[in-house]
Formats: sequence, structure tokens, C-alpha cells
Amino acid sequence: MAVTFQVIGFKKSGKTAVVEAATQALADKGLTVAVLKHNSHDASMDVPGTDTDRFSHAGAATTVLVSENGVFTNQQNVQPTAAELIAQLPTNPDVVLVEGFKDADYPKLAMLRAGDNATDFADDTNVALFGSLTVHIQAQLTSLEAITEWLVDRITKEVSQHA
Repeated sequence: MAVTFQVIGFKKSGKTAVVEAATQALADKGLTVAVLKHNSHDASMDVPGTDTDRFSHAGAATTVLVSENGVFTNQQNVQPTAAELIAQLPTNPDVVLVEGFKDADYPKLAMLRAGDNATDFADDTNVALFGSLTVHIQAQLTSLEAITEWLVDRITKEVSQHA
């Protein structure tokens, strides 16, 4: 079972930077990492004008693209939970980092922007730590390096306990 940890926060809070840095650091330690990202905006993997975009616009419920870069799946109007997506992963990673999916019940790092408050996350379960890329009075850690080090240390300890 993969060690799973979430990074949550509002737009431009540094979630992606933290997930990217932690992914790199964990991979450098030889761990296999899977990343799930939730985007609450109208995003699509299909580039306008491409064949996959045309298939989606033609009404395909699911489009799968296999290329030299990997396998990409686009499902229209599907909102699976983080747990459902993790269960469907085609590999068995050591670690799953989840960006977003605030309703999931995994341990969370909540990223704060300048105007955010810890109370903005009162409805979110399992918030282990508040972090910020800049100085924030309610954040326990306030730099990408410090946040990444804490997250990687926590995850590698959990991975070693499950081994």
C-alpha cells in the first residue's frame, strides 16, 4: 500500500511547487512516486485541434492516447474520488502525492497565501501542518526548502515503516 499525502491550498499558494520538489526529492531517494492533481477549473488534456480533442468533441466518453511520452486518458464528465483514482493506478508506487482533492481523508499539508488563514481549512480533515512559501504568521514552515524537507522526511519514515 502506497504512502499517500495531500497538499491542499488555494490557487497560487505553492501547491504545485511543493509537489514538484517533493516528487523530485523522493525519486532521488529511489522511491516510485505517483501524483494525482485535482483542477477545479475547466481544464483538459486535449490540445485544441489535435485528434484527441476532435474525438472528445465528437462525443467520446473516454479517449486514450498512447505516444512515446506515455499513456494519457481523458474521461469526460467523470469526477472520481482520490481513493478511486489511487485504486486504478496501473503501477504500485511507494508514494502517492495528491494535489487538491480536499475532501479526501489522507494526511494533508495546507499551503497558505498572504491573505489566507488557518481557519479557512477548518472543514478539512487531517491537516498535519500549515506551510507558506513566504513568511506567514500561521505557517509552521515558511520556505519551499523547509516544507519539502519536512514532507520528504515524513514520507520516507512512513515508507520505511511499511517496508
